[in-house]
Amino acid sequence: MISLYYIIALITCLYACMIAVYAIGWRKQQPCTEVEVSDKYKVSVIVAIRNEAKHLPTLLTQLQQQTYTHFEAILLNDHSTDESKAVFDSFCDARFLWVEANDYGKKAAIRQAVTIASGSLLLTTDADVTLPPTWIESMLKAFEQCRADLLIGPVTMHSGTVFEKLDYWSLEGTTIGSAAVGWPVLCSGANLAFTAQWYQKCVSYLHFDVPSGDDMFLLEATRKLKGRVCAFKDKQATVLIKGCSSLSSFFRQRARWAGKAPHYTDTGICFSAALVAIMQIVSIVAMVMLWWQPYSLFPIVAKCLVDSLLVGQVARYHHQMPLMWAFPLMSLLYPVYVLIVLVLTLFPIQWKERTL
Repeated sequence: MISLYYIIALITCLYACMIAVYAIGWRKQQPCTEVEVSDKYKVSVIVAIRNEAKHLPTLLTQLQQQTYTHFEAILLNDHSTDESKAVFDSFCDARFLWVEANDYGKKAAIRQAVTIASGSLLLTTDADVTLPPTWIESMLKAFEQCRADLLIGPVTMHSGTVFEKLDYWSLEGTTIGSAAVGWPVLCSGANLAFTAQWYQKCVSYLHFDVPSGDDMFLLEATRKLKGRVCAFKDKQATVLIKGCSSLSSFFRQRARWAGKAPHYTDTGICFSAALVAIMQIVSIVAMVMLWWQPYSLFPIVAKCLVDSLLVGQVARYHHQMPLMWAFPLMSLLYPVYVLIVLVLTLFPIQWKERTL
C-alpha cells in the first residue's frame, strides 16, 4: 500500500509540473507585434467540405469580407450528398475554387488541395467555424514574424455548455502553452498555416490509413523533421468553433479526437497524452481510497488547483471568468468523462455519415 501512495504522489507531481509549465507558457505567449505585409503574398485557404450546405453561406461570406484580399479559397468536396455545390455556385467570386475530391476523407482532400494551391502560404480551416475579418491578414503577419514551418493559430469555443467550454479551454491553454515553451503537443486543423513545400516533406508521416488526424499528424511530422512550430494568441486571428448539439455528439467528437492517439509515435506527444490519461485514473483511484484514507485527497486537490491555474488564465483572456464557478465540479467529473471517451474509442464512430 505504501508503494501505491508513492506512485500516486509521483504521477501527481509529474502531472502538476507539466500543467504548470503549460500555464507559464500561456502567460508568456503574447500576440505578434505589428508586421507589415503587402498583397504580393498570395494566400491559399483550404477547406475540406462534406455535407456543409447549411454552413457554406456563412463561411463564404466571411471569406469575402476578409481585410486581406489577395487569396484563393479552395473548397475540396469530399463526396457531399447535400446541396453544398448549389450553395457554392450561388457565390460569384473568382477567388473561390470548387474541386471534387479524388479520394475519401478530410486528410486526402487537404493533400489534393495542397497540390493545386498557388499561394505562398496555405491556411486550413473548417466549414462550420466563425472567422474574424482580420483572420487571413493576422495569420500572415504571424507567419512573417515567426517564420515557422507550422503555425498554430488560435481557436476557441464561443457557444456550448459550460463543461464544453471549460474542457476546450484546457485544450486551448495546452496548445498555446506547450508551443510557447518549445514542446508543442496539440493543434487544431481549424486554424493552421504552412507552406506547400513543408507539407510535402511531411506527407509520408501523415497516416492516410487513419481517417482523422489531419492536424495532429502534421504536428507530429513537423516535430520529427525538426521543423519550427509556433503558436500565438491574437483575437484578430482567433477562429471560433461551436459546441456540440447533443451529449451523444459531444462524446462521439471527443472519442474521434482521442481515437487517433494510438497512432502517435512522437515521444513528447505520447508522454503528454499518457500522463493526462494516467492522471485521470489516479484521480478515480484516489476518490475511491478517500473513504478510508484521507491522504488520498492530495492528488484530487493538486490536480484541481493546477488545472484551474491553466484554464483560469484562458477564461480570463476571453473575459469568461464567471464560468469558473463550475470548475471544481468539472474537475471531479473529468476523470469519469475521460474514462467514458476512452471506452468509446474501442467502438466504431459515426462521423458525417461515415463509420470511422
